[in-house]
Amino acid sequence: MAICVWAATAGYRSVTLTTFRDVPWNMPFYARLGFEVIPPEELSPALLSVVQDETRRGLDPERRVVMRRRCAL
Repeated sequence: MAICVWAATAGYRSVTLTTFRDVPWNMPFYARLGFEVIPPEELSPALLSVVQDETRRGLDPERRVVMRRRCAL
């Protein structure tokens, strides 16, 4: 995955995303690419801020999920 190569080259250990938990082609698609769900209690302040911003914009936080894929060269 090109983004992980870029992230690892730039010194990042992982990439994260938010997506819909209940849409069949969203969360399962990313899981097949190696992304794993980050439990809510493990969200960093920055990721928690993203979820809160999505909520303010009208997205139901119960339908959203934060995922991470570790990257290594």
